[in-house]
Amino acid sequence: MKKKSSFLKTERGFTLIELMIAGVLGVVVLGVVVYVFTKQDDVIRTENASTNLRAKGRHAIKVLAEELKEIGYGLPPNEGFVAPDPVANSSTISYRANLDNVRASTPASAADGGSADDTAITVAEDGDTFSDNDKIIIYNPSYGDSELNTVDGTPSATNIPLGSGLANNYSYGINSKLVTINKYNDVVIALDGTDIKRTIDGGTPVIVMSDVSNLVFDFLGETQTTLVKIIGITITMQDSQDSDITQDFSTDISLRN
Repeated sequence: MKKKSSFLKTERGFTLIELMIAGVLGVVVLGVVVYVFTKQDDVIRTENASTNLRAKGRHAIKVLAEELKEIGYGLPPNEGFVAPDPVANSSTISYRANLDNVRASTPASAADGGSADDTAITVAEDGDTFSDNDKIIIYNPSYGDSELNTVDGTPSATNIPLGSGLANNYSYGINSKLVTINKYNDVVIALDGTDIKRTIDGGTPVIVMSDVSNLVFDFLGETQTTLVKIIGITITMQDSQDSDITQDFSTDISLRN
């Protein structure tokens, strides 16, 4: 028993200072581990956000390019692009397009489609595909003349009542080309806050894409709407959780006519 007691007396534990040093070292090591983990987590989160932003941006520029390819769809030459006028780089663009693909033509050659100041125009067929209050463009390809008007009343298959008198005569000879009557919609694409919205005929704006911090339409130096043939688009996408994470996406589109 004495030997055992003597052995125990020679044993010693950690001193308070040693425990304090060990505790401090443990806190330091834990702090380093937490710091490294946090930094690594930030890097992974930023990389994931950037990846998602790139995917969203590529989709956004594709969608917007498809939207703008509608400029002038189903309409006579130089009747699609409307504003800004005078042309200048902008985050808003206005255009016309025959979104419902509704059109008709006057009767065959040597017939009378209508005369100046007439409040109706005669068509060969399909007049009843139009509706009251439709906006229309009447185009005479023989002379390159266009005029804007509206449908006022209920059209029949062969007659479209107009909101105002015709500006031109549509009587022509045997070699004349058919006059066309084309419905159109007014479309506005604009940046509103961080959303790009599309408005048709002054209706309720519809969000095309979100998380956009900047939008620029570039008209490549042209100053007249009729001369614009190519439109450049630049979108700056912004991460919804971190405004410091942004990326630009650009493309060009050629107008239909």
